[in-house]
Amino acid sequence: MLIIDCFNHNIYVGDQLVGYIGENELIINKKKFADITDDGVFSIDGVEVGYIDDDGTIYIHGKDAGYIDAGNNFVLRGKI
Repeated sequence: MLIIDCFNHNIYVGDQLVGYIGENELIINKKKFADITDDGVFSIDGVEVGYIDDDGTIYIHGKDAGYIDAGNNFVLRGKI
């Protein structure tokens, strides 16, 4: 899934704002958390840790961790 429409939008854990989606990076608590490709694959220190599938579901370490909402924000479940 191309996620470039999500660039410059927010990252939430539940309803709490925790960061934002920069251009090819995820920023959480004012620090770079991960890199993300235009195709929705994200990595930490060069190691792939997750991806976003075609329906907007976010997977981290193979588990459903959240989704992309109608406003192109990432909404994660649980702790990061």
